[in-house]
Amino acid sequence: MKVIAVTNHKGGVGKTHTAFNLAGAYAENPATRVLLIDLDPQMNLTGLFLGPEDRNPSLFDVLVEEMPLAQAIHQTRFPGIGIVPSSRRLRNLDAHLHNEPDAQTRLAEALRELPADQYPYAVAILDCPPNLDLMTRNALAAAQRVVVPIEAARFSAEGLDALLETVESMKRAVNRDLEIAGVLLSRFINRRMTQQTYDRALRERGLRLFRTKIKDSAVYAKAIEVGRPITDFMHRSEFANAFRDLVEELEHAYAHS
Repeated sequence: MKVIAVTNHKGGVGKTHTAFNLAGAYAENPATRVLLIDLDPQMNLTGLFLGPEDRNPSLFDVLVEEMPLAQAIHQTRFPGIGIVPSSRRLRNLDAHLHNEPDAQTRLAEALRELPADQYPYAVAILDCPPNLDLMTRNALAAAQRVVVPIEAARFSAEGLDALLETVESMKRAVNRDLEIAGVLLSRFINRRMTQQTYDRALRERGLRLFRTKIKDSAVYAKAIEVGRPITDFMHRSEFANAFRDLVEELEHAYAHS
């Protein structure tokens, strides 16, 4: 299973938006089943698929009660997409797992133990909270690739340094396969900053910028409002094609790692 963490410790940069639409783009292939895992106690991704109320069982049961991941998967109304919902109880995860030696690897272990024959998910997409706490560290321990969304108008390469340090620390300590696949520009408007400016700032930090840019458009907000990935909401649009292009770039990153 390919495991992709969508993370940035800054809020409002499009993490949930990216995870939501990336899942839709992957699931267009009938042979590709997608598992979404909502690690954010704000439950925004969960709400898009299942509604705003707490759902049980949830990721809390997997990480704290050590329930098998399979028991916490909820099917969505979209063929090929399942989700492990978040819970507001995850806000206290650090307290629940205080001094547990496997605290930051419980999700990785749960994914490894998911029976592939019964749950043949090809891709797992992890939607992380806007911080670098235990939830995000669980995602980084489980993932092979990281997608880092940033808002183009608020671009700050320096702001990525803490995330880079955390990724490198997790790679050294628990997950040798972890790599940042790329930085994804969201709410992109060409005139705000040149491609060369982004490329130069990221290259200095050893990061690549996805060729795909997510334009600043109300269309994405409308898709979120009705709870439909953009590939379903506006199937033939340039906005849907952007996420199909992102899938191609991610697949290329896996193939050439």
